Amino acid sequence: MPVPVLLRQDKHHEPRDLTPSHRTCCGQTDKAMKTASDQQKTNVQRLGEKMALDHGFLGVPTQTFDEGGRRQFAELLREGLSPERSVLEIGCGCLRTAYWLIPFLGEQNYCGIEPHRDRVRWGLDLLFDDQVLRQRQPRFDHNAEFDLSVFGKKFDMVLAGSIWTHCSKSHIRTMLEGFLQNSNENAVFLVSYLPARSPEEDYNGTAWVGTSHVSDEPGIVRHSKSWIDTECTSLGLRVDFLDRKAFDGQLWLRVQRASSIGFPGRLQD
Repeated sequence: MPVPVLLRQDKHHEPRDLTPSHRTCCGQTDKAMKTASDQQKTNVQRLGEKMALDHGFLGVPTQTFDEGGRRQFAELLREGLSPERSVLEIGCGCLRTAYWLIPFLGEQNYCGIEPHRDRVRWGLDLLFDDQVLRQRQPRFDHNAEFDLSVFGKKFDMVLAGSIWTHCSKSHIRTMLEGFLQNSNENAVFLVSYLPARSPEEDYNGTAWVGTSHVSDEPGIVRHSKSWIDTECTSLGLRVDFLDRKAFDGQLWLRVQRASSIGFPGRLQD
């Protein structure tokens, strides 16, 4: 039985209260997030630490379990996230970001891809109560091929938090192509990454690097901005390197169709 979470019991701390009217500037967004999550932050972090104690490494740093998920949610809010938007999270893992997204979004508006089935199960069991899951009806798929078509849905927002820091260039290409084929015209693909600081750091291998459903070996990779830009341009996409702190030492980039105007309520970079 899932463990009830304080956020689900106290409407004052419900993430759904963070409507677009709260997003008038970055500072106000951060303030609203902090105010709405002061009590909840402690509980989420405690739950993350319990999950790690019970199951070992979760694929994310335990010490920033709460902060990492909350920062990803906040960045989507900056991009104009609202309850009626549909979101696909690539590599949703133990659901530290889904924790914020699922109760905020409308019914069936959250989908997650994660090959590590156990991590999804641990997150569902510990971070959500049954009522939230019944009401929001999130959907999950466990394919390891970055196949974004499995839900038969075109998304408004796609999130890849700490995925490009482990995957190969062919994986990135697959995701970019999948984004084009499975998203709406003004869709946003929000990605955290680590830029290569030299040609030697630019990863050209073909394998996933880091823990996964088939590996317990940690690791991380970097990709050059020039390669990312060239790859996006070749597909008719525009990439904006936001150079804004994401989480766990990474930076944000945003991919859109070259013609995209974004969503109402998006904050200026």
